[in-house]
Amino acid sequence: MSENYWSEKDETQGIDSISSVLSEWSDNIFFDGLGGRRKKAAFTLILVSTITIAAHLISWSYWLILVLSGLILIRLANLILAEPEELPQPLLESELAEAPFVSLLIAAKNEEAVIANLVRMLLAINYPQDKYEIWVVDDQSSDRTGAILDEMAQQSPQLKVLHRLPGAGGGKSGALNQVLSRCRGEIIGVFDADAQVEPDLLLYVISMFQAQNIGAVQVRKRITNAQVNFWTKGQDTEMALDSYLQQQRIAVGGMGELRGNGQFVRRSALESCGGWNEETITDDLDLTIRLHLEQWDIGFLPYPAVG
Repeated sequence: MSENYWSEKDETQGIDSISSVLSEWSDNIFFDGLGGRRKKAAFTLILVSTITIAAHLISWSYWLILVLSGLILIRLANLILAEPEELPQPLLESELAEAPFVSLLIAAKNEEAVIANLVRMLLAINYPQDKYEIWVVDDQSSDRTGAILDEMAQQSPQLKVLHRLPGAGGGKSGALNQVLSRCRGEIIGVFDADAQVEPDLLLYVISMFQAQNIGAVQVRKRITNAQVNFWTKGQDTEMALDSYLQQQRIAVGGMGELRGNGQFVRRSALESCGGWNEETITDDLDLTIRLHLEQWDIGFLPYPAVG
């Protein structure tokens, strides 16, 4: 695996999204001597605030804002009118012999109420049994999560369980990094412990990875209890809007984004980024940016969705 993009000891040397995307020239001009992400973030906030205030005070800024608004509207129209990519076709039975090995990973902590249901779904997935494995990381659970997984693992050789020791850090990213060296999939899938998965999901996902430039695929997320109340309906609407924007943004050559649950990554792409970042709580967005910096595309699968 390539060297991580973050430091294991000095938090001030973590991933700096500003320094990553700005040129070396601008980095030297604006950020030399600031030291640390907090100072750089504070400087950026002050800079943006100053520009915003100046735009209200300068007389001709009104026209500048109109021009910028016009450009945004043009971009928005381009986004709406773009023709989304065709829906992928599932792998044919004749293609399964050459299909890649897949590792499905779940980081679980105190998930005794839902973990067995997800494991049963993954064991029943429509994909050759000798071409995929399931790894569940019991991340120091204090309930029966570990015991439930051990019992299920005795019944199925496809299910493998890793119990993290007390003091193991890194959160979800740390759990996934710890199991990455043990699993052997060419394609790595990640699910939340309470996910709900359709049986033919892998047939569609792996079909998308036939394109060599695809480094990752995000499956559309849906709300399984959308009709329960106003709030769940709102969440369902949010997921639908997010899916639409993902499809349209990719259609105009923009960035696809990972969403954690239902994300699949090509191992070579993941290793080129140094694995999951253990210094952030937004590991999905962090990996999204690093994959694009490494020139990998991220695809979006609208159907079947993951709950």
